[in-house]
This record gives sequence, structure tokens and C-alpha cells, in this order.
Amino acid sequence: MAWLLQHTYAAVFVSTLIDATAIPFPGRIVLAAAGAFAAAGNTSALALIALGTGGVVLADHLWYFAGALGGGRLLRLYCRLTFSSPDCEPHAAGWLRRFGSLVIVVGRFVAVVRVFAWPLAREHGVGYLTFVLLDVPAALAWTALWVGLGWLLGVGWAEASAEVRWMGIGLACAAVLVVVVVRLRRRALTRRTGSGARASRGSPAIPRVRPRP
Repeated sequence: MAWLLQHTYAAVFVSTLIDATAIPFPGRIVLAAAGAFAAAGNTSALALIALGTGGVVLADHLWYFAGALGGGRLLRLYCRLTFSSPDCEPHAAGWLRRFGSLVIVVGRFVAVVRVFAWPLAREHGVGYLTFVLLDVPAALAWTALWVGLGWLLGVGWAEASAEVRWMGIGLACAAVLVVVVVRLRRRALTRRTGSGARASRGSPAIPRVRPRP
């Protein structure tokens, strides 16, 4: 706590930078703690929001420009690493065709949309100026939300963060269980479909009998 209080501004910037990359990291907890420090008069809430927004926007550019580095390949790799459906790339493209630039706003609050859709945003007509005009206000709102939550909780933020941590662990375990079950079910359906196709190919064809006039 003493270290975090001493390096609050740097910790906020680095934490939001890492959190925006979609790497599992308690950046939101750091923002809430910083907000509690601001409520006690130890830091400036406006400076925290500005630094947090800067870290978020900087990392968000990584996802937006990832398409230039081969967005399709990155998405396919991420799909394999997260055991997602093989057609996650067409799904992401479908989001962009259906919702357009709105995915930039949604992606700031939903990591799945940010990871899957943003690398394809430029090739689907979301220009850089549009991205900045949508991402900066969304990042500002996201950062202010967590700093404000810490401000409201005040000294009770530590107890709240402990509860959030245990809830996060429980949700993570449940998510892993769901992923494993879905993966096994999908594999079983694939095997069943393949067995049915082989059986239908091996069965003799039944001749059709025309009715006599």
C-alpha cells in the first residue's frame, strides 16, 4: 500500500496500459485504489483520469493497427489460444458490417469485441480519425468510472477489492469449466458427424421404384 501510494500516478498509467492489452491484469483494482487515495486527498482525481485515459488509448492503438500486421493471422492465432470457434474471424467481420464504427465504443468496455473486431476495423471502413474520436471519450468514461468507484468507496475499497478478487477467481474457474465443456461437446459432435457421414457413404443406395401408370 505504501509503495502504491508513493507511485500512484506511474502505477495507474502502466496498469491501464497493460489492462487494455486484454492480458489478465487487475488494472481496474489499481484505478479504484487510486480513486480512494484521491478521496483521501493524497492524489488528484483529474490527473489519475488523464493518465489512465492516456494509457488506455495508447494500448487501444495496438489493437487498431494490428490489422496492418496481419489481423487475420492474429485472430486465428488468438482463436486457437482461447479455444474459440474457428469461425471467430467471420463473426468479427460480421460485427463490423452490422454495427460499423459502434464496435469501437463497445470494444472499449468488452474485451472480446476489442480483440476480435478492432484489428479488422480499418479494412472495414473505420478510419483513424473516427477511431480516435470514438475511442478517446470511451476511454475517458471507462477510466473515470473506475476512479470514481474508488472515490465513492473510499477507505472501504480494500474490502471491496478483496471481494472482487474472489469473485474474479470464481468466475475465471467457471469460465475455464465452460470452455472445456464446450470444447469437448464440439469435439464429440464433430466425431459423431464424421461417423454419420462415413456410415452414409458406406451404406448401399436404395433404388427408387417408379409407380406404374
